[in-house]
Amino acid sequence: MIYNLWLDRKQRYGAEEAIRLTVFEHSHLEMMTAAIQESQVDCDLTLVEGIDAYYDSNNFVEAILALDDMRKFAPHLASQYTVHTARDKIRALGCSERCIGAIGIPAASVWPYKMVTALLDKMVQENGLCVQSNTNVISVADTKDTNCAIVQTNRGAIKARNVVHATNGWMGHLVSEFRPYISPVRGNVIHQVIHSPVLSLKNSFWHRYAAKDWDYLIQRPKGDVVVGRANIGRRATGDDSQTDFCPQIHLRGVIAETHLCDQLSSEITHSWSGILGYTQDGAPFAGRLPFSEHTHQWVCGGYHGIGMIKAFRMAEMVARMIVGEDVTGEYPRSFLVTEQRMKKMKQSLCAKQNL
Repeated sequence: MIYNLWLDRKQRYGAEEAIRLTVFEHSHLEMMTAAIQESQVDCDLTLVEGIDAYYDSNNFVEAILALDDMRKFAPHLASQYTVHTARDKIRALGCSERCIGAIGIPAASVWPYKMVTALLDKMVQENGLCVQSNTNVISVADTKDTNCAIVQTNRGAIKARNVVHATNGWMGHLVSEFRPYISPVRGNVIHQVIHSPVLSLKNSFWHRYAAKDWDYLIQRPKGDVVVGRANIGRRATGDDSQTDFCPQIHLRGVIAETHLCDQLSSEITHSWSGILGYTQDGAPFAGRLPFSEHTHQWVCGGYHGIGMIKAFRMAEMVARMIVGEDVTGEYPRSFLVTEQRMKKMKQSLCAKQNL
């Protein structure tokens, strides 16, 4: 639902970069689908219409204005969105009377863990990839006399010409220079089995209650749902062994209020949390670390909670950079980690601390 970010991005980066960002994020649907199908990965891939359902009139008006502005600069992208305001259509989508309006876009649902592990297995079997699971990395340090970095683990040391830090919210643990500029934040999720299905399997949902208050709802092939995020009551922490009280209560009541289900019969079978990575300036980090003692180290992470339309092709972007390709044309320049960007983040953080 990228149009929601359009105006902010255009103001911050300019129209050219805003378009580049939007094209990049839109491309994930086609490229991830192609990768799954080409590799014949069984990961519950389902093509759907993603529905941005609004439950606040002011928020909906702002969304329409943002989409209208996008049409002026990137009509080929804006044309992919469909605005739903007719009450019979809102009802057909399964949204409750509280829903003000909705905006749809081609989307997909997938089981990400199955996708990732299947692709890893393919690379292990066909390309000799070595995966060292259950191995703690203690430190990563460049060597002064050889052209490599040393990855020190609890099972020994690994030498590598290039080391990529792809640890997202935990990035600051091994790269101390990033600690002030990326925060791990705990997001909460539940799995809910609905005994009397109330939604069409043709949709996934993003519920918007206010400018910075939302949830997502992903339907599974048999009608059960995963409801997550709960953008209220989240905590800045790297501990995903626990869940948060208020968000968990909130998530259990989402469907009853947002969709047509007067007598909802369901049960919560699983609840869990995951760590999101939020950066100081709102953009992820990609590229070689701009620190003198980390010349053999790269970074790919800080997805700001929207990793499904960033992580797959950001990894591609960093891989191309490692082999010496120029990526400034196709890929977002605002993702690049540069000395100038680090300086701006430091200045912004100092200004906030002095308020």
